Amino acid sequence: MILFIVTSAINNDNLRLQETYETLESIHRRVPIASIWLLESSLEAQLIEYPRVNVIPFWGEDWIKEIHDKNKDIGFLKSAIEIRTTIEALKKVPTLYSHIFKISGRYVLTDNFDLSDHPAGKVTFARRLETGYAMDQVGTDGMLMTRLYSMCVTVVPKVIECLEKVERFHHKQWDDGRVFDIEHGFHKFLPRDILNETGKIGVRGRIGHLHTFVED
Repeated sequence: MILFIVTSAINNDNLRLQETYETLESIHRRVPIASIWLLESSLEAQLIEYPRVNVIPFWGEDWIKEIHDKNKDIGFLKSAIEIRTTIEALKKVPTLYSHIFKISGRYVLTDNFDLSDHPAGKVTFARRLETGYAMDQVGTDGMLMTRLYSMCVTVVPKVIECLEKVERFHHKQWDDGRVFDIEHGFHKFLPRDILNETGKIGVRGRIGHLHTFVED
């Protein structure tokens, strides 16, 4: 069995809501056997109705309010929330799933998405990218993009351990006036023996809070 975890922060934005629905629809269309968990981390409760989707509400959580109250850059905010929601979700994943996919709720699966690109025993990302930051600013020399990645259920504990390291380093970096995010974090902390890189992941969509569209 396959599980898709979709991270989302709609915040009463109709465009984000529509993009999230398109994400869910593309999963149903490309992988009809998959279960879907929608992790919704808006500040306030959202009305989300979509068939065959388990909405996991994080709105109202004290830690989300605390992250917002830090009044830091949007880059800090997005990664801090995504890291924590992903950790909490992975801790709840039952072992009946063979593979877990994480996708951001703005991207849709394309014809290039192929389950065979995601082998057992590995965490699969698109190929590593160089960072545009100096080492003393970001603490690593590369990135693993998180538009879509997957993990075999056997390595979930190692991914949780990695993300907990990412979370601690992320907060420290920003508190010290530097920068960091989940993409740099996976590159820095994910054990290389479980990393699988693929030339294509089969997603298309808008980059976060920007208006730039990408296809991988």
